[in-house]
Amino acid sequence: MEQGLRDFAVEFKDHVEGVAAARNEANSVTTFTDVIYGYIYEAGEIGPIELCEYKRTGIQLNGYSIHDDGAHKGIDLVVSLQTRIVPPISIHKTEWEPVIKRCLNFLKKSLSGLHHALKKGTDEYEIAKKINDEKEEIDIIRIYFFTDGITKTINLEDLDVDGIQVTFHVWDLERLYRLKSSDKKREPVTIDLFEKYETSLPCLQMPSANDDYESYLLIVPGELLAMIYEEYGERLIERNVRSFLQVRGVNREIRKTILREPHMFLAYNNGLSATAEHVEFMSVNEDKESRSIKVIKDFQVVNGGQTTASIYHAFKKDKADISKVFVQMKLTVIKESEKMDEMVPIISMCANNQNKIQTADFYSNNPYHRKLEALSRDLWAPATDGSYRQSKWFYERARGQYLDMKGKAGTNAKKKLFDENYPKEQLFTKTDLAKFLHSWDQLPHVVSRGNQKNFEAFSKSLDDIELENIDKNYFYNTIAKAIIFNTINKLVTTKYRANIVTYTMAWLSYKMLEETDLLNIWQKQAVPSSMIDTMEIVIKAAYAHITTPPNQENITEWCKKEECWTGFRDMGIETLLAL
Repeated sequence: MEQGLRDFAVEFKDHVEGVAAARNEANSVTTFTDVIYGYIYEAGEIGPIELCEYKRTGIQLNGYSIHDDGAHKGIDLVVSLQTRIVPPISIHKTEWEPVIKRCLNFLKKSLSGLHHALKKGTDEYEIAKKINDEKEEIDIIRIYFFTDGITKTINLEDLDVDGIQVTFHVWDLERLYRLKSSDKKREPVTIDLFEKYETSLPCLQMPSANDDYESYLLIVPGELLAMIYEEYGERLIERNVRSFLQVRGVNREIRKTILREPHMFLAYNNGLSATAEHVEFMSVNEDKESRSIKVIKDFQVVNGGQTTASIYHAFKKDKADISKVFVQMKLTVIKESEKMDEMVPIISMCANNQNKIQTADFYSNNPYHRKLEALSRDLWAPATDGSYRQSKWFYERARGQYLDMKGKAGTNAKKKLFDENYPKEQLFTKTDLAKFLHSWDQLPHVVSRGNQKNFEAFSKSLDDIELENIDKNYFYNTIAKAIIFNTINKLVTTKYRANIVTYTMAWLSYKMLEETDLLNIWQKQAVPSSMIDTMEIVIKAAYAHITTPPNQENITEWCKKEECWTGFRDMGIETLLAL
């Protein structure tokens, strides 16, 4: 086992324990699942999921999501096996197979009506019922297996369960390490057109050269595009525009053209804009001057995801003849791989500008986050009572920064100093930031939608913030809100913790905004005892409120509704004491 993997295993375990400590979730597999999921989400390998922790005899589920982009209706199920062993050990079949089978059993039983035996309002009830209700419409179910062990022996074939395709996706510590050490935020999609599809794409190269990129114009057969989308799905779509594909789905006019006038598709449609890291060519016939692309490395569609999904939908769902459908494509090949993460979102933003998409909607790599990151590296927090040592709050703008910086510290002594300067419990991510701020801004129903959806909503608000206001006082106030959030989180010990925490914080903000001294909380690095007393009252009331939804509605869905918040918001302290 290489030393880099050993070091990563230690850092990863520390990271999970640090996050668990900050959330008061010691020994929780939910925290472990969330940390691995965070890496994979950043890599574009999975969409937003809801975390849950459900385990019964023969059944297990640690997360789920439902996707419907108009072309696919898919379900993602997540199951985890945490060993907590460093260096990582090999996971044998006798260990991993039962875990995956428990998730598969959850699926099979859900298709047969498992929800009838589950408690209404729970996450497991929600997804089990969804699977059962929509089983005729589901195209694919993806089962993700997360582990901090090494799984060299796992090779799972796709299954057909009641007519639904089931695929398996294994993420062990070695694969996670490869992703991190490659300095890429995602696993690239490499398409060998010649080998896999027995074709190539003739192209017209831009007439002048430069040091940054090359650009090619191509005409892509609709059948080829549909086959590629069937193979890679949403991985083809640049991550920051996937949310728009999910929202916009299949375009009716595009579909109408495919069904009624497929030969006119090229004339009517604007086509695709895509990026790649590298392409390989082959000669067309014996004319060496005419080249055709046979391999595309790190292929991403940055504009035209809706077109791609619509063609696939017509092909798959409508059984349309798409042999006459052709799509024009502009393919930009970025010469320096180091510039991919910088240039691709910009190309994506410009390509989608016709839809009035704001920069903040596209990516978190913007001045707001960079400025907050810089402040977190510069500003020392005051020493807490009983200590003389100051420390810093580490804002992880990009996934893995904390481990990267610690790894670069070098010696064990320097790594220990890093831990003292940046305690694990003072690490916070983009999604954590969005929870702190949205909770204090009295948007608990938005926070309750889940980390990624809440972050997307938070991103939309960034254009209203003047960058010159992101100063040390803004940072102090932000950390004070983080301290309030974390304090509440440690006090909550019941189910629906995430919802109770955000509702409690929102109520405190609504009722006690003027009397809350955020600067004092920053200076003390703690909330006053009087505030803790109030928190405990509000926490109990929040639990009572959210767990009694109208008409026996699903509790987590009820928490996402504004009326749930307004009903709780308008309660006075006397009412809360009575709950």
